[in-house]
Amino acid sequence: MTVSGSHGRPEAISSEKLKRLYTESQDIIFSPICVGRKREFSLTIVFVDGMTDSKTADDDILRPLAQEEAFSSAKTEEGLIDLIMCGTVYHCKRKLLEDMADCESALLGGSVLLVFDVAAKAVAFDVKGFEKRGITEPTNENVLKGSKESFIEVLRVNTAMVRRRIKASELVISHLAIGERTKTSVCVVYMKTIANDETVAEAKKRLGAIRIDGIISSGHIEGMIYDNKFTIFPQVLYTERADKFCANILEGRVGILADGLPLGYIVPVDINSFIQAPEDYALICPQSTAVRLIRYLSAFISVILPAFYVSVTTFHQEMIPTKLASAIISSKEDVPFPTFLEVIMMLFAFEVLMEAGLRLPKSIGQAVSIVGALVVGEAAITAKLLSPGVVIVVAAAGITGFVIPSQDLSNALRLCRLLLVVFSIVGGLYGVSVGSVLIVYHLCTLKVFGLPYLAPFAATEGKRLFNDTFIRFPLVKNPDRPEYIRPKDIRKQDNS
Repeated sequence: MTVSGSHGRPEAISSEKLKRLYTESQDIIFSPICVGRKREFSLTIVFVDGMTDSKTADDDILRPLAQEEAFSSAKTEEGLIDLIMCGTVYHCKRKLLEDMADCESALLGGSVLLVFDVAAKAVAFDVKGFEKRGITEPTNENVLKGSKESFIEVLRVNTAMVRRRIKASELVISHLAIGERTKTSVCVVYMKTIANDETVAEAKKRLGAIRIDGIISSGHIEGMIYDNKFTIFPQVLYTERADKFCANILEGRVGILADGLPLGYIVPVDINSFIQAPEDYALICPQSTAVRLIRYLSAFISVILPAFYVSVTTFHQEMIPTKLASAIISSKEDVPFPTFLEVIMMLFAFEVLMEAGLRLPKSIGQAVSIVGALVVGEAAITAKLLSPGVVIVVAAAGITGFVIPSQDLSNALRLCRLLLVVFSIVGGLYGVSVGSVLIVYHLCTLKVFGLPYLAPFAATEGKRLFNDTFIRFPLVKNPDRPEYIRPKDIRKQDNS
């Protein structure tokens, strides 16, 4: 990585210095050309093969340099640079560079450089032309009623999608370069007149404080801006959907986009953000409310059910109705393992099947899940290795966990489920109660960018407990933005 000269002075630009830097890199093209009436000016064109649009470079840069009569009036390289910067070369996105570090950054970012050795300057033209994936439907977030556009790996395309949806001068897209070697472009996106200034400043501060070789995966950003590095609960909301990203920006939250990642990140968030889905606002209020209540109930069942089953069958048999107890006892005949061990084995098998289905190619991943769930499960019951009751309980817990829209929160609930099973083995329902209290206490201590993680349940003294949480009221009855994220403008619509 090139740095500026000693004592912070800019290092003079030279084509020979660039050649020495990239002497072993055959994808860096150096092409000398002559310009002027008598071809008296010798320039060097430098670009990365495969990252530039060759046709645009030929038509908008090389052709004017060779054919424009205006260049014949230039007496020095400085005069030639002035003509180029004034528009004699047709391309609109050009920048004058006077430092080698800036030269390297522009070159490796896909620009074409015109290097002037005598003037020790360069002009960079933004003519990126690398191949990219087209805009497609989201792969991990199903869309029922709404936009089917998802983010891709090219930052400029993603920012354009946001601009197209939010045509407001208050929308700010601030750029940062993160990664000591990759220099990955990262954008902080927010509404200047809505987002809280402290939240915006904190987001920029945390991103600017990242000291790492490069931003290659999403974890390199998420893990660096977390408040609590050791919690199992997600603290950053990610989405592939441009409409969901923009909706959160308009609420007063701050978005983060990174070059190379087909995701947008949202901060600050609360636990409610991971349970809601954009389709909630596409349904009528009673339907949306019913779906949300089902999600909250499913999350509770997913975490509690296996631990509750272990507790009542091991320590509190008197709580089970007689007929149900008889059915459980008869199903456990000849099964050699105690109930808690059966549950542990089933939970482990369930996690293995989940991971296998995710990692295998799509063509066989689904088949493996079906074989594991149906064939192997049925064979284990027939062979008296597992009781049907345990299979039903673990399967119910797993299926209810899939109702949660956020995969990150679903993963956290799966770990909580296992933790409560361990507590139930030790202390029955008392152990489950202690474990549940510890989980709730941990959630109460979490903060995301200074805001309570359990907001709005714990941040507004109950004043907004049912306002767009469990119950979704009509939009005209909910004219305010979330109060706990401290937006500058609390009103999002005028109902007068």
